[in-house]
Amino acid sequence: MDLRGIFKDARGISANSKEVKEGYIFVAVKGTQADGHSFVEEALHRGAKWVLVEREVKVKDPRILKVEDTRRALGELSSLFFGEPSKSLKVVGITGTNGKTTSTHVVESILNGGGIKTGLIGTIYYRLGEKVYEYEGRTTPDPIKWHSTLKAMKEEGAEAVVCEVSSHALDQKRVWGTNFHTVAFTNLSQDHLDYHHTMEEYFMAKARLFTEYEYEHALINGDDPWGQRLLGMARRAKTYGRHGDLKIRDFSTGFGGSWLSVEYEGKEYRFFSSLRGSFQAYNLSLGILLGFLWGLSAETIEEGIREVRVPGRFETYEGKGFMVVVDYAHTPDALEKLLKTARALAKNRLISVFGAGGNRDRSKRPLMGSVAESLSHLVIVTSDNPRFEEPEAIIQDILEGIQDRKKVLVEPDRRKAIELALHTAEEGDVVVVAGKGHEDYQEIKGVKYPFKDSEVVKEALSVRL
Repeated sequence: MDLRGIFKDARGISANSKEVKEGYIFVAVKGTQADGHSFVEEALHRGAKWVLVEREVKVKDPRILKVEDTRRALGELSSLFFGEPSKSLKVVGITGTNGKTTSTHVVESILNGGGIKTGLIGTIYYRLGEKVYEYEGRTTPDPIKWHSTLKAMKEEGAEAVVCEVSSHALDQKRVWGTNFHTVAFTNLSQDHLDYHHTMEEYFMAKARLFTEYEYEHALINGDDPWGQRLLGMARRAKTYGRHGDLKIRDFSTGFGGSWLSVEYEGKEYRFFSSLRGSFQAYNLSLGILLGFLWGLSAETIEEGIREVRVPGRFETYEGKGFMVVVDYAHTPDALEKLLKTARALAKNRLISVFGAGGNRDRSKRPLMGSVAESLSHLVIVTSDNPRFEEPEAIIQDILEGIQDRKKVLVEPDRRKAIELALHTAEEGDVVVVAGKGHEDYQEIKGVKYPFKDSEVVKEALSVRL
């Protein structure tokens, strides 16, 4: 069905029947909690101009139109309703398990440095320069919010928008109707198996960005085994990595920042960034390759990445003779990379503080425990966002992956756990507080309580100092 004809004169679009007003289009979408097809009658009663369904409903009304896929229809209608903003923007979509947030910040900084006014949509915020838009609470918003935000950024003068595109969003077609300029893949490791069930399903959700959407450039981490598989599915793909089209030649990281040497089209380049951690080599390389493909000079790219900082990603704080690192790492792979980097910086011990989110993939919990035990001298297991689970039950799952309980302390109260780690720290130690990063809340039994790791760290350090 050609949807262009039905959105004319529509006053709005909604997938929530309670938000429908006179002249709206209601799209019945089957969600994880409720099925919009059960609320068709309510939407009609509220004055819906059209109602889109993908299966037969009991209500009979000439305003009800059947389409093959209501999720796709919602994306396409949202794009049309807001003037197809992605067609006049250079939209960059980045997907992968780890590195999306940092990579989007790197790309944003490079493009802005190159004179291309660039917005950002991701885990921390939706922003264009100093302007921050209403945050939906999801890395990738629903189709209506997605296309309306693209339109708003375009009207504010944006020429490009770089976005984190989650596997949930791709599976639920939240970005349907988008014309991407560049798409990128960072890596794939275990996460979200409570939703996708298997790594194969998880990968295929990510792969949709490269197989179901239009784009000019595809950038893929060629060192990742899933990235290698994706190469056979993507169009016009370029790789970055040790043996990629953009080759990582050398990388060193320390307290002051990182140096990265790469080779591209037969020439070698050396870049400095304030970002630290061995894993940053790939996040920076993604941005560098994109910059070159977009025709930017090495000098412009270097300037763009030199001072980029990402809230809640390897944030460092100085204690009395020791260092504290706050990071968002919440998967086994991310935690391992974080702790390896922190351990290399430690002159004495590595102390790790972490938990795991409730009502999420339980199978990763013992894996995170095993990683922490193998790389840390002292592990303090605590609560993260327990949601509707009991913190003690989550902690027990983590402990199942730990063999040597002598190097482990358990403190379910996250504030007390952080304070304990800083009280225990000695000269030359590095304390890692992982799992929440930029988040400013702790979710318990459906309530979000104010809580930010970095603030707790600063308060505890001020007391100790």
